[in-house]
Amino acid sequence: MKPVHAIAIDGPVAAGKGTIARLLSHKFNGFNLNTGAMYRCVALYCMQHNVPVQKPREVIAILPHVVIDLEDEKVFLNHEDVTEDVKKRDVSLLSSKVAAIRQVREAMVKRQQEIGLTKIDRGMIVIAEGRDAATKIFPDAALKIFLTARPEIRAKRRFEQMGGGANHTITFEQILQDTNERDRRDYERTVDPLVKNPEQYGYFVLDNSDMSEEETVNAVLGEWKKSAL
Repeated sequence: MKPVHAIAIDGPVAAGKGTIARLLSHKFNGFNLNTGAMYRCVALYCMQHNVPVQKPREVIAILPHVVIDLEDEKVFLNHEDVTEDVKKRDVSLLSSKVAAIRQVREAMVKRQQEIGLTKIDRGMIVIAEGRDAATKIFPDAALKIFLTARPEIRAKRRFEQMGGGANHTITFEQILQDTNERDRRDYERTVDPLVKNPEQYGYFVLDNSDMSEEETVNAVLGEWKKSAL
């Protein structure tokens, strides 16, 4: 099958997938398919409507009422801009729980494919980042990247994004604990776990622990040139 005009980026939490995908979309004048934001939308809806995420049937039941759109780097939930809301720590933590529900993932993957293929049909390169990016959404992506970094580096980046020492509501140690716990859940869950052997799935593995954002983007661009359609 002919490769799809897409770059699929997978990897553990806080590896910089979202940042790198956004920068690449600017480079290509393409579209950033932020799949993680879509799961956070489901989590946010559950929070807003007191839906217990520990009860999968109740989460599944609300899916027809969750309308998600991604446009111009903004996230819309039922036509409301929730771009900043889905970045909050409590929403992020809850998102990994709803994302472990098979029917939620199936519904989100279907929507992600619809959004992505619409953009590709318009001649755009889609940069999709998230757990299913290369295994389910775009298994025929022209380039598959597994972006990773050491846990303490990822925790430091997330801590700085949240204000660092100026943020008195959370400590670096808490963020590191969150990161390690999220890694454990992502690798061990039964539904679409984080791949432990990414090379076997055709990924180019990129550890950017000691790389700047620019260096990371250039490394991806270098691989893209090798696999250019």
